[in-house]
Amino acid sequence: MNEDLDLPLFQGRDELNRDFPFKIFRYASPLMKQSLHMHDYVQIAYVRQGMCNHQLLGKSLTVSQGDLFIIAPGNGHSISAIEDQAFELIMADFLPELLEGHLGPMEDYLKRYLTPGPAAAPYSWLHVGKHRQPLVLQLLQDMQDEYDHKEVGYEFAIRISLLKLLTVAEREYRAVRRSPGRQSVAADREPIEEARRYVHDNYSQDIPLEHGAYIANMAPAYFSHMFKHVTGQSFIDYVNEVRIERAKELIRRQSLTVTQIGFQVGYRHLSHFIRTFKKRTGITPTEYKKTFGGSAEPIGERGMNK
Repeated sequence: MNEDLDLPLFQGRDELNRDFPFKIFRYASPLMKQSLHMHDYVQIAYVRQGMCNHQLLGKSLTVSQGDLFIIAPGNGHSISAIEDQAFELIMADFLPELLEGHLGPMEDYLKRYLTPGPAAAPYSWLHVGKHRQPLVLQLLQDMQDEYDHKEVGYEFAIRISLLKLLTVAEREYRAVRRSPGRQSVAADREPIEEARRYVHDNYSQDIPLEHGAYIANMAPAYFSHMFKHVTGQSFIDYVNEVRIERAKELIRRQSLTVTQIGFQVGYRHLSHFIRTFKKRTGITPTEYKKTFGGSAEPIGERGMNK
């Protein structure tokens, strides 16, 4: 029995177009804070960038770029911003009937993503590997373009992209299931989440891999393997992602120097901060500040080799 049946509906199918029950949109509000709710339609949520919190299946998850959720009808969830953390979600809502008769040879695999209630729970959350993230983004963008312009045949084009997206999700899911030690993935996901939450709460401190392993109660080598297996990136890369996302937020919102910002987000050496920032964004902190920040002159990069 679904424990969420007593939750109020956040949105119902009446808000979708009757002739073509589909819509796609984006969320990026730093004030976003949903109440726990459920839908009577399918919702796909993809974290395009940044980080936010997702309450799902009774758990609080800190989610980041590459996380994909397929929320079946009747399953409770909520999405909320994390204080001072920028993020962007791409959301697609549709009725399962939209794909009836179109699943073809993939019907037995894809219908489990569309099944109402708890039967779909194991397939609700997936981290898309980096090699497939560009494809997922392109499919979502194609659907957005078709939905916005509604040229002749847009319904057909959206169905094709939606089926392709669900197929990609299914293949990613099966890849995880085929991996050695797959039984341990589900058991170890929660300790990995604890380590991720610790990073979000303590990014300004030194966080060596050994500390993350201690939080997850795992041997360092096994923790390193499982962290990458679950998240698609190394622990160090994840720490840097959290720090750089926070640094970008500080640059946009505060008149601090680059040196001060680097120190606040956990970098003790300015050259390391600049090098990591440029590697992840393609530009230096000063260049980012000139484009997105205030008028205060950043100091500390002058004369350094970028």
